[in-house]
Amino acid sequence: MNKKYLILAIFLALLLPLLAYFYLSSQYKKMVVVPNRHEIITPTVTPTPDPDRSFSILLLGFGGLGHEGPFLTDSIILARVNPKLESVDLISIPRDLWVSIPISDTATHSAKINSFYTVGLDNRRYPEKYSEFTGPAGGGELAKKTVSQVTGIMPDYFIAIDFTAFIKVVDKLGGIDVSVARSFDDPYYPIEVGVGDTYDNCGKSDEEVAALTATMSGEKLEREFPCRYENLHFDRGLQHMNGVTALKFARSRHSPTDGGDFNRSQRQKLVIEAVKNKVLSLNFFGKIIPVVNTLSAHITTDLDENSMEKYLLRAPEFTKYKINSLPISDQNLLKASVSSDRQSILIPKAGEGNFEDIKQYLELP
Repeated sequence: MNKKYLILAIFLALLLPLLAYFYLSSQYKKMVVVPNRHEIITPTVTPTPDPDRSFSILLLGFGGLGHEGPFLTDSIILARVNPKLESVDLISIPRDLWVSIPISDTATHSAKINSFYTVGLDNRRYPEKYSEFTGPAGGGELAKKTVSQVTGIMPDYFIAIDFTAFIKVVDKLGGIDVSVARSFDDPYYPIEVGVGDTYDNCGKSDEEVAALTATMSGEKLEREFPCRYENLHFDRGLQHMNGVTALKFARSRHSPTDGGDFNRSQRQKLVIEAVKNKVLSLNFFGKIIPVVNTLSAHITTDLDENSMEKYLLRAPEFTKYKINSLPISDQNLLKASVSSDRQSILIPKAGEGNFEDIKQYLELP
């Protein structure tokens, strides 16, 4: 299978079967959240929906409780399925893309796009949000709205999964064998802290920390606190990884030779390929059933039961579709920049906030 086809493998070979089991085992209801709506909907006569209309699902991966920035989305992938063309477009959006997150008609929040899920879940700091961006579905709904402004595509559904679920699935599979493309070190992989714990100041006083924070940000600031990070090393070749190791391999982004969002995206594809290979070689349901109840607390979606049933019936058909990988990165449509508060960010080459080239790039033929 061509590498560009591999991102969807985690969705078709792992996530859909997982959701299918949840659905069949009555656990699915625990994962589904119902969006609030601020508008008044007037009933109207509508035509029968086209069963072959295209639809899209926004896939979000975040750290979860116990991680720094627990609801910042490390992974943002928009899967656009087009039955008429028998194709699936996988659109990867970098976490550092600078956007104006829409809160209401009169309020926006300028930040990296990976903060949209956090903003949607935080009603205290953002009380002016529309009701649809509040409640358990608020993070996903705000993520969908923001992504639509960048891509011109409004996702029909979202699926959010935290890293605990990823680790448990990989471990329940007995680990995975990842083909590491090249050896690399990452000396600045964040050491996780427990809930309620604080980060070590590495011998610096509170005054020194305040002075550094006031004059530095991003990676430059990180390097002032080396005790908060561990050094990762991966050798080239086939490596067996448990859930924690596989997650570190997929998330690492500060290697001098293999860092950045683009290289991380390539490593995530390798992990996905390894998961796909392992899933296909095992009795997946027999392996995953023992942790179903635990995983239900780590996955959230607005894909309701009726829609889930409809798509499950077509899953064998979807696996035969042609997969197109459509990354949005500094390799094509974006360029590096610095925000007003000195964060390293990505903006469109056409200019900050101008997403027209991205929308044109993603238009269907």
